[in-house]
Amino acid sequence: MSTTAREAAIAAKRTARVKSLFESVARRFYAGVYNYLCWMSRDASLAEDLTQETFMRMWEHPPELRGERALNAWVFRVARNEFLQHRRRAGLATVTLEDSAGVESASEPSSDPQIRLEREDLRRAVRGAVEKLPDHYREVVVLHNLEGLSLTQIAEVLEIPVGTVKSRRAKALSMLRHLLQEVGTDEV
Repeated sequence: MSTTAREAAIAAKRTARVKSLFESVARRFYAGVYNYLCWMSRDASLAEDLTQETFMRMWEHPPELRGERALNAWVFRVARNEFLQHRRRAGLATVTLEDSAGVESASEPSSDPQIRLEREDLRRAVRGAVEKLPDHYREVVVLHNLEGLSLTQIAEVLEIPVGTVKSRRAKALSMLRHLLQEVGTDEV
């Protein structure tokens, strides 16, 4: 086998590994990125487009990552950058999230219609309260409480100190508590 043929075989194997790794990352993070972008954009259709743009950007510019934590932060940082770029291009316009079907619920289904109704009312109240938060607070709540990122990972995604993340989270939870008390719900 000639040197050129060996180099071509090595390049083909490397490409196959990169493609396999990318597919694995896409399967693992697609729903989380979509949910994050739904909450941030308040528009399910836009979130779908931005999610696809996020994964296209990741395919075009794969990182040199060290460890699981770095991958998690990098994926959401790319998604955040896509969202911010879109907002700059669109002049900060946002649309209310009417189709929240893509935003997954953590509660378990119940056979009792009253319980299901109460849970749906609570979900609606929490969703409405979260949507009322300013972006920089909503982003911390979504990344931490819905996507499960640690405060350190959120600091990496947002490129801010961990103390700022903690402060924003505390302020966001205080605001949510106040907003939910206004509608007669004490859950937070």
